[in-house]
Parts: sequence; C-alpha cells; structure tokens
Amino acid sequence: MGRLSDLVNKGVKLIVVDPEAESLAAEADAAAERATAPPPPPPARTPAPAPPAGRAAGRQVGPSVAQAAPPRRVAQSEVPASVDDFTAVYKEAGITLEPHGYGVDRVAEMLSGKRLATLAREVKATAVLAALEAARVDVQDVIEDGVRRDKALDAFEAAKERELVERKGQNEARVQSLKKDLDELLRKINTEIEKLKQESADAEKAFAELQVRKRQEEQRLFDVIAHFVEGANPISTGPGSAAPGDPRR
Repeated sequence: MGRLSDLVNKGVKLIVVDPEAESLAAEADAAAERATAPPPPPPARTPAPAPPAGRAAGRQVGPSVAQAAPPRRVAQSEVPASVDDFTAVYKEAGITLEPHGYGVDRVAEMLSGKRLATLAREVKATAVLAALEAARVDVQDVIEDGVRRDKALDAFEAAKERELVERKGQNEARVQSLKKDLDELLRKINTEIEKLKQESADAEKAFAELQVRKRQEEQRLFDVIAHFVEGANPISTGPGSAAPGDPRR
C-alpha cells in the first residue's frame, strides 16, 4: 500500500481524485525538484478512495496537528512591529524545519510553480501530495510547520500589543509630568511678569511723585532767593527746567 493511502488512513483525506493523477504527480515532482534535490523514484501508489456523496472538497487532519509543539516563548521580542518579513519572527521563535527540509515555504513554492499555478485548488493539492509522497515527506510535517508559524505570529502580536500598552502608559505618564512642569513654569513666568510690571508701575509712580516734590522744593527755593536778587531768578522751576550754567541747558 502506498504512502498516500497511509496518509488517508491517518486522517489526511483527499476528496478529489483526478483521472490524470499520474501526469499530475510528474508535474509535482518537477516542482519539488526546484526546491530540493531530485527525489528517488516514487513507489507504486494506490489511488485515494472517492469521498462520500455530499462531503465538501478538502482534507481532514487529526487534532494532534493543531496541538503541534508551540514555538519558543520569547519574553520580550527584539523584532520591531514594523517588520515586513516575518522570517525574523520565526527565527526568534526557534522555528526550524524537519531534516527533510519541507515546510510551508517550500510547499508554497511548489504550488506557485508554472506547472501547477493554473490548476484547480484540489488538483494542485493532489499533485503536491504526490510529490511529498515521492520525497517520503509526511504532509502533517508541513501542516505542523504552518501551525507553529501561526502560533509564533500570535505570540508576536500579543507581545507587541503588551509593548504598545506599556509604551502608551509610559508616554501618558510622561506627558502628564511635562504638563505639570509646564503649568508650574507658566505660573512662575506669569508671577515674574506681574512682578516686573508692578516694579515698573511702582518706579513710574515714584518718579511722578519725585517730580511733584522737586517742583515744590524748587518753588520754595525760588521764593527765598527772589528776596535777594533783581531780574532773573537763578532758581529753575517746572519740569525739566535748569538754572543758568546748568549743563542741562
């Protein structure tokens, strides 16, 4: 019994059986050759049984696949959230391929090859499964590789979400601190401004009062000296006035 039949017995059911399976297998083998060394000649295969009437096209896998070993837990990811290529995420999570080298990426290359790209989905799956059988690769290894990668992506997203929440919390705390500092600085500046304005007002008031007292004093001097001089009184009176010979004249 061929490996394809073994896969069917394990739970990997091929729902579509194409009458040109032999030629499709050859096409899949050619696609596989682009990703790895030429595989040994495939053993005789037993055609997969037809699906029961009314069942949707597809393959069924056991629950053990979804429970594939999780990727390495990373306490804090060094990969930035802006990463475009998730290769670094998979590497950080410790995801490695089985020794045979077949995983999601290699199978994706096979599916997108020129010989298979234009075929129907079910036909491509049949051809790739034939190629995997020829390379003695269990398709569940490929599926588990995909599951591990998905878990790594979920963990990466969760880690970045935690980092986002933490960063937003830190930034908000810093913003509030800066606002507090700004408010305190503005209070000090406004206090200083008011102080300077008051000093100017006080100085202006004092000067105005000085002028009044000066004129009063000059008038007193003028009145006294007026008793002893004839003609022009040497005492200046009024704002900005100066006696004869005063350098202010």
